[in-house]
Amino acid sequence: MSLADHLGQSSSGPNWLWDELGLDIRIRTDTLGRGLHGLVGLALRRNPLRAHLLVSRVLGKHLPVPPRESLAAGRLLAARVREDSAGLGGALMTAGPLVVGYCETATSLGHAVADGIAGCDYLHTTRRVVPGATTLLDFDEAHSHATFHWLMPTDPEVVRAPRPLILVDDELSTGRTALGTIQALHAFAPRPSYTVATLFDARPPESRRAFNELADRLGVPVRVVSLLSGELVVPHDVALRAQRLRARHGGDPVGAAAREPSTWRHPVRSVRPDWPAELPDGARHGWSQADRALLDAVVPAVAREIAAVLTEPSGRVLLLGTEELMYTPLRIGAALDEIISGAVLYHSTTRSPVYPIDAEGCAIRCALTFPAPDDPTRMSHVYNVRPGLYDDIVVVVDSVANGGLAEADVAGMVGMLRRCAPVTVVTIPARGPDRRPMTWPTGRVAGGAS
Repeated sequence: MSLADHLGQSSSGPNWLWDELGLDIRIRTDTLGRGLHGLVGLALRRNPLRAHLLVSRVLGKHLPVPPRESLAAGRLLAARVREDSAGLGGALMTAGPLVVGYCETATSLGHAVADGIAGCDYLHTTRRVVPGATTLLDFDEAHSHATFHWLMPTDPEVVRAPRPLILVDDELSTGRTALGTIQALHAFAPRPSYTVATLFDARPPESRRAFNELADRLGVPVRVVSLLSGELVVPHDVALRAQRLRARHGGDPVGAAAREPSTWRHPVRSVRPDWPAELPDGARHGWSQADRALLDAVVPAVAREIAAVLTEPSGRVLLLGTEELMYTPLRIGAALDEIISGAVLYHSTTRSPVYPIDAEGCAIRCALTFPAPDDPTRMSHVYNVRPGLYDDIVVVVDSVANGGLAEADVAGMVGMLRRCAPVTVVTIPARGPDRRPMTWPTGRVAGGAS
């Protein structure tokens, strides 16, 4: 049975949400040849500043995707960066660039792009408050549900060095965030070129001109490469249209998926793999070529540990990352897919609040909402997970997040997920900027069973 069959169907046509919101797209280039709807879905945001959300079908954030497909998209995007560099005389590839991914959605995509750029270092921005970390730069993403994010490299020279810089984001709607980032980075430490790499470039003409104008002001190339490029036309009344849609579909379906049935609790298992002390869980404080090589060596053993405790290794397995922790779970999912006979899909929990509509043509059909394990004062979400869809759910957390799981099991992330399928919690040690174990914000040592 297909994912669409599991999630339910309606009599609405596949493009009805685009029509209802009055959105139009004019495609310029299509590297994958899959068309708009093969690469991007559409959903409604819970954000008064933006009505709609373009949902990638290859990223592995909001929607499930085979792990290899998500990694392949990153490799293709890296190839587009290399091709573009050839037009600049190849300077990007010979200067050991810095790749920066945006949290939280593009953390794994940035990793995957960095995998395809020889000699680079990788760093992603973060919204997590990290004790002992020094914030080098902060950025304001004014339209976002969580506006501020920071750069916290262990070695500030990674950012200060006058090397080409590649910014990675999942999509560009207006490009304002990328423009602001480039200006802030150039004011901090000028560099010879900037490349923005994105899955979907949907900027209108005036935004494209703004990139050219910035390049002229800075006196260095500012380029954009993508797998799909077009111009998204948004009507002035899109927020009102979205409000009417939410009223028409009635109520608030968030959490409804977890009440099917409301009393069922599947078992929970725990896996704490043997993890090298020198290997970080991700690139919050920086990621080197040596880190990547070490992860390559570690993930097969982690996948084998997970396979040994699955309820149904020949069934449907969901591998979930948690917010910024996306790349390591993605790599584990790819390794798991190689050793079990079942189907492995991957995506992640998210801070992003989305309004689900259970109808064909809406990318987000259902939602689970719970206190974020690393900060129970705010909410986190996972989309398109409901009872009967998967035989096993494997959720990967870092040890700081796992410190918050036991206290809120019923209403928390694991409590919600275990209503849908047996859950295996895989805990990766969280490392601070000095790569020592991080502690829970209250001062407790991070840990605890789920």
